[in-house]
Amino acid sequence: MASKVLQNLKRFSTCDIGDALVKLKYPYGGFLDGLKMFSPEPGTTIYGPAITVKMAESKSPGPTPSVHFADANKKCHVMYIQQPKGLPSACWGGLMSTRAQQLGAMGVVIDGRMRDTQEHRDISFPVCQIHYVLTNTYPQLTNTYRYLRVAPLRSNTFTRASEINVPLQFRGDLWIHPGDILVGDENGVVVVPPSLMEQASLSLSQRKTKILIEMFQYTFQKRAVSSTKRFLSKQRCLPAAYYRGGTSRAVIFNQADLPPRSEWDDIFRKVIGSPDPYGRQLDGLGGGISSLSKVCVVGSSTHPDADVDYTFVSLGVKNTDVDYSSNCGNMISAIGPFAIDQKLVSAQTSDSATIHIHNTNTGKIITATFPVVDGEAASSGDFSIDGVAGTAARIQLDFINPAGSVTGKLLPTGNVQDEFDGVRATCIDVANPCVFVKASDLGVRGDLTPDEITAHPTLLQRLDSIRRQAAVKMGIAQTVDDVPGSIPKIGMVSSSESVNKNKPVDLLVRAISVGQPHKAVPITVALALSSAARVAGSIVEATVSKEKVSDSGITIGHASGHLLVGAQFDKGELTAATVFRTARRLFDGNIFWKS
Repeated sequence: MASKVLQNLKRFSTCDIGDALVKLKYPYGGFLDGLKMFSPEPGTTIYGPAITVKMAESKSPGPTPSVHFADANKKCHVMYIQQPKGLPSACWGGLMSTRAQQLGAMGVVIDGRMRDTQEHRDISFPVCQIHYVLTNTYPQLTNTYRYLRVAPLRSNTFTRASEINVPLQFRGDLWIHPGDILVGDENGVVVVPPSLMEQASLSLSQRKTKILIEMFQYTFQKRAVSSTKRFLSKQRCLPAAYYRGGTSRAVIFNQADLPPRSEWDDIFRKVIGSPDPYGRQLDGLGGGISSLSKVCVVGSSTHPDADVDYTFVSLGVKNTDVDYSSNCGNMISAIGPFAIDQKLVSAQTSDSATIHIHNTNTGKIITATFPVVDGEAASSGDFSIDGVAGTAARIQLDFINPAGSVTGKLLPTGNVQDEFDGVRATCIDVANPCVFVKASDLGVRGDLTPDEITAHPTLLQRLDSIRRQAAVKMGIAQTVDDVPGSIPKIGMVSSSESVNKNKPVDLLVRAISVGQPHKAVPITVALALSSAARVAGSIVEATVSKEKVSDSGITIGHASGHLLVGAQFDKGELTAATVFRTARRLFDGNIFWKS
């Protein structure tokens, strides 16, 4: 305990320690006034138990130690030497400091005078002595410092050691006893009796804490005012709209309103509110989950078969990721309505529009067909989708030749089934690259809720390991560390009969998107599922119900309900996939972000 307290004292200046001792009513606050550190340079602190040496005039009678007093120094101790008052001769020199340093002494405090100042400094040995001032030169300082009435260099009086490790009176009630703690720095020297060490240390810590808090509050307030004056500026803004598309939401920009592409990432992060260590994106328009952390950019088409270009951007919630590698099938349902509402294109008739959309992420064409009213996309209707409350106008999305969106192949690995970590999987690329595994092969139920998936101790890690290995084999990345967060998607499939025979679905899926369990199913995953269900020998084909709920396609059960998806094949080639969604404009105006 004493060692820890001693180490704690080192954190404080002699002024701090003296103040603490004053509060503890120790004489003079333990301050040995008039003593100053002369060696080495300022900034040095010495501390340690005292070894006391009483000096006497060389010709005076009295005891003499059996060894030279310099040899009485000990490791980590501080020697206190008291010279008779009024004697001007030096009692400590360079050779003595060399010896004390060899013995491991922390330093020497001399209530008297030393010589060979530069020699002490050359070996960086701490020495404190009385700060003498000649009265003839500085008479105004004689009340502050001890002084000589004669020049010391003219003196021929010498001193010798008389006693070692005896109590020595500094003045009045202030004594230095052997074992007392001496602390010295550029402010002076203070003595702390061992009996008060813990109290002094505690008092100092409390005082230091209070001072630090006060300093922090003052500095923070001062900096806050300074920062406000220095950095106060108006927010930046751009025209934008906010749409729900299927079971997702996104900020949509007209590309003509955006600055050069190099500035997009920073703007998109600030608009959405990423990165947010709290995972809520409260300072932006994101919603804290992958399906709500999205941006879309719509502009004039660069494709001869399309009316508009559409670029999808997925943003990390807690990280700075800005991912352009994938498409979002849900938000595609809002792109046609946005193009009509923004007058980028015109409706073919007074009551409906068909917009050909070029997705720049995948190079694929998607056709959106939906009703219009007075030149704007209709919002009201009688069509509903699971995961969204209420009804709205139906939007038909036809994905044209969706196979090979990223890899150029329907089956990127060349196999109907592959194996990763001992689990069979089907890798397929339709609208987005996807990987499908059986829930039963992972030892879990097929109807787990998103919360149950998140709470499972190993499931998400196993799925991500499979996903990354599959991505490398699909040619999406060179190594597992280079795999994007957004592709490939991965989903666990199971038969409807294995869970509930009364469910009106052909297949159950639990999809993982950007590391999070999806609360419904990404449209691109649904499209890949409907296509994989038609590929003989695939994991999905072996799992899907043989008697379909609807002749129009595959009815997929997900965490929020079900979804009907159709796939069209011609001579074994996937030519189109169709899904129905709803969308709605939530606001249209200027969006602001901090510069």
